[in-house]
Amino acid sequence: MSDLELCYLPALRQIEMFRAREVSPVEVLEAQIARAEAVEPVVNAFTETFFDQARDQARHAEKIYMARTGEARPLEGLTVGIKDEMDVAGQRNTSGSLIYKEQIATEDHPVAARLRDAGAIFHARTTTPEFCCAWVTSSRLYGTTTNPWHCDFTCSSSSGGSAASLAAGTSSLATGSDIAGSIRGPAAACGVVGYKPPYGRVPDLPPFNLDPYNTVGPLARHVTDCALMQNVIAGHHPGDIATLREQIDIPLQHEGVKGLTLAYTLDVGNEVLADDVRAHTLQALDRLADQGAIIEHVDLGWTRETTYAARDYLDFGLGHYLQQEATAHPDLVCDYTAFLAERSKTATVEKVYRSQELAAEMYSSIAPVLERAHAMICPAFITHEVRAEQPLWETMIVSGREIDTDYEFHLLPQFNMLNRLPVLAVPTGIADSGLPMGVQVVGRSFDDPRVFRVAAALEQVTPFFDCAAHRPNL
Repeated sequence: MSDLELCYLPALRQIEMFRAREVSPVEVLEAQIARAEAVEPVVNAFTETFFDQARDQARHAEKIYMARTGEARPLEGLTVGIKDEMDVAGQRNTSGSLIYKEQIATEDHPVAARLRDAGAIFHARTTTPEFCCAWVTSSRLYGTTTNPWHCDFTCSSSSGGSAASLAAGTSSLATGSDIAGSIRGPAAACGVVGYKPPYGRVPDLPPFNLDPYNTVGPLARHVTDCALMQNVIAGHHPGDIATLREQIDIPLQHEGVKGLTLAYTLDVGNEVLADDVRAHTLQALDRLADQGAIIEHVDLGWTRETTYAARDYLDFGLGHYLQQEATAHPDLVCDYTAFLAERSKTATVEKVYRSQELAAEMYSSIAPVLERAHAMICPAFITHEVRAEQPLWETMIVSGREIDTDYEFHLLPQFNMLNRLPVLAVPTGIADSGLPMGVQVVGRSFDDPRVFRVAAALEQVTPFFDCAAHRPNL
């Protein structure tokens, strides 16, 4: 097996081959290190690497597998890219900001602790925009992270480095967080799989654990790998009052979709859609229909107000924090942080209350759909063609409409408003632009396995990363 094949070996397949002693964790790690050294100058997905420590851990994992004592943990020997907003004891956690460039975490985040206890190897930290607040992954501290499929375009954000690393073959799994689409956007942009669990499924640290828009979740190259990681990080944590005590294990093997009703919409308040996004979404539905699914179009009746309501909510909460940082450190923050801090001054309690009213109205229209259908499918973006350093206040024309690159080009925050719905982003193909396309699979509240079943069926007929033609040409 070539080094490149090792880099793209699915995580679950790695575990199987480690156990069979057909491949060593050391071999996979060394291949990924060599790959990172080759592609990082272009992709820039890592903020910091820990390759020597990772080698020690990989050798330890190798010994466990060689001994065949049955002591291997669920993620033994798998590399995990850690988003640079998650605490790992002894590592810097900068949140992509010059202000915190020397901040060292003293304890593990609950998710990092669970990954470590499961045998994962933290070989690198992955890039994020400053304070995770922009829609492209670029910062004054670490520069710009590009999309491995086409480096002129963005890998999206804020878990952009995690998704870019997976697409580039430099990590096996990666962490993300999603307060307005920050897992699903990068996953859709980079052709990987990203899961926004229902609020409360995965523990987080205060104060964001108390924000119902927010959740921590996994990214991976394959649906099963995403489920594997989700099963490790999910579950009640005594330090997080919001975590659910119910434990759900997502199956790693799924039945097909024959006989299932799958709803779809191309409009969750966007009204317009790029031609390639429309075509690939409909093509994905056709592939599911070919497997025996019953495809049903639905009109949710949502308007563009949904997008602005999510923005108003986040401007009121997160925006207040950005105001504090921009006021205290005006010479250190990024231009978009200053922009958002200024805009957030217009946020009001009335707008936040309206966002909650609207979320209730939105749920009243989607709830019957999700009770009748197994899941609902919709696009992730209006367009995928956003430049790697495009300012969020800059507008572009899509299907004759002028939209900004802040909240108007993506279809993600609607499902942070409806935060108890599980949502999985999964790739659907590669457009003529060379960029991956992706959809969101939305399930009924707290019913995580449903979205994985649909995504697994789609992945079965839309393979990614299995051969050179289905990988970035870096």
